[in-house]
Amino acid sequence: MLAAIAAPLVMAGCGKIEPANDAAKSRAAARAAALTRQAQAACSSPATYDRLKQVAFDQAIRLRNNDPVNLDTLSRYATVRMENPVVKSRDETLGVTVCSGRFILQVPPGAESAFAGQRQLEADIEYAAQVSADGTGLVYQMRGAEPIVYKLAAFDLKAQAYRPAVTATQVQVAEAAPAPQAQAQAAPPPPPAYTPPAQPPLERIAPRPSFNCRNARTRSEHMVCDNPSLATLDRAMAARFYAALDNADARTRADLRRSRDRFLAYRERCSNDGCIAQAYRDRMDEITDIAEGNY
Repeated sequence: MLAAIAAPLVMAGCGKIEPANDAAKSRAAARAAALTRQAQAACSSPATYDRLKQVAFDQAIRLRNNDPVNLDTLSRYATVRMENPVVKSRDETLGVTVCSGRFILQVPPGAESAFAGQRQLEADIEYAAQVSADGTGLVYQMRGAEPIVYKLAAFDLKAQAYRPAVTATQVQVAEAAPAPQAQAQAAPPPPPAYTPPAQPPLERIAPRPSFNCRNARTRSEHMVCDNPSLATLDRAMAARFYAALDNADARTRADLRRSRDRFLAYRERCSNDGCIAQAYRDRMDEITDIAEGNY
């Protein structure tokens, strides 16, 4: 008798459990789909590409001792796109999405002369997006973009200042200006031609080193900033250093960075301009040797 009573209860219970399972599965599927969309957005969205561009320029500026000369202007006009963005992994506990793809930085017309005629700088990268501590957005980290970052860092070293010919504001002002109307009386004589103030000859403009002299702290840095010949040597050395980094493998890049610290320590021990000048010449030879594997 007890078994007979229990059987309908089990059947009834089974009938109630099945819809509950279906609902749980639907909620799980909806959550999984939402997480997939969230991960894809973290890897491939206009906001993502804009943040990655900023990360690349920030890294280049740090390499130049936080001197943004020309790079801030270039950043405003450069654009980014990503080929084959892929979600590699997702850690829900940490809120981290790891992605990969081919990062393509498109430089604006007129700036390609600073990049050997290239309008596109490309690198295969891996990047991670993590929810910020305050929950207001995503924070990005990027690896593998060195071929682009080093070229950006050397942008000013090649004395290539990018200046757009006409800004969007100038175009809008020109379009909004009223059309000239015919005048019944003779037009007044034109004003005298504008004569720009005389500019100092180029040879009188002192060369600058690769770093920002406003941030000079050490004795040797001040000596380089005060001596045009040493500033020229510093720029030449920095250009060679960044070019070597650009073409080096990971091990050679590490050797170059370690040797840079030794060079800076040696330069700081110099007490006169001649010692610093020789230190720069020796450093350029050392960079070449390391890049060619002769070190």
